[in-house]
Amino acid sequence: MVLKYRHKVIENPLFYSPLILAGLFLALALLFGLLNLGKPPVAVAIALDISSSTYQPQQFNAPNTIMDQEVQAVNAYLEENARLRTPNKVQIFGIAAGKAPKLTSTMESSQGVVVDELSRKLNDPIFPYQLIPEPPEDDLNVVINKATEVLQEQTNHCRELLIVTDSEVTITQSAVTQATGKNIKIHALVFGTEGVANLRSASRQTKGHYIDNINLSNTGGSYLEEVVLKEFFRRFNNNGKWVRFWLGCAFIAFLWLLVLPLDRWVFQGALKMSMEASGKIALSVAFIGTIITVALMVAGGLPLISPC
Repeated sequence: MVLKYRHKVIENPLFYSPLILAGLFLALALLFGLLNLGKPPVAVAIALDISSSTYQPQQFNAPNTIMDQEVQAVNAYLEENARLRTPNKVQIFGIAAGKAPKLTSTMESSQGVVVDELSRKLNDPIFPYQLIPEPPEDDLNVVINKATEVLQEQTNHCRELLIVTDSEVTITQSAVTQATGKNIKIHALVFGTEGVANLRSASRQTKGHYIDNINLSNTGGSYLEEVVLKEFFRRFNNNGKWVRFWLGCAFIAFLWLLVLPLDRWVFQGALKMSMEASGKIALSVAFIGTIITVALMVAGGLPLISPC
């Protein structure tokens, strides 16, 4: 009799319909996650600290200096970027002398073009002399404003600004507000921890990613490359919103899947409640759970409305 009773629950459309939907949504979450489907196009401005603190006492852009490690990290980003079906558009700026010189001329998705332009700029013997005298702190307002001008032209793209710098920086709220208004996320990778409270706040306000206390010596190595790829490249190039969306849909279907088992097996069967009270409680669980789940999904950003 109990087995027959359970079969009636399993065979009821109110049970197997949400079961089918839950399986479908889970399959979509897996498919989108494995194939990275739905990833929006991305435009990235990368600002590298090229002030004297990143290479002295050696020469400008000398091998194994911190500056050289920054450049190698950018090259690693570009190499990984070239493997994407739709590579990011990338433009590189410098941070030095209160300026934000363009190290590459335009937003470009071709690895070869960006690498060639960056190499020619950094190997120009005149270029280092254009970056003196240096102020005591790097002025990130100029960098953010220039990057904002470039990124705002990239319509229908997620707009990311990655700042790689030391711990002596200046930044004002007006520059951050301008970037926020253009839907630009400010990310930061900082050597040291002093004098960066405003930069940390800028990343938080724009929903960017912030990492500090990066200790690099003038000994080379691939540590900075790993940080850039794992912490930033992967963050820029994922479709996590779509995966979370389908998982949220699957959870909602699962809540409605539980209505009949809770009603028949738990509230009426185990707790001996009346049919009316049992049904109301089971429906309330599904309804309230759905409202909470939808609210969390909206707060996290729906991919169709806010793909970035």
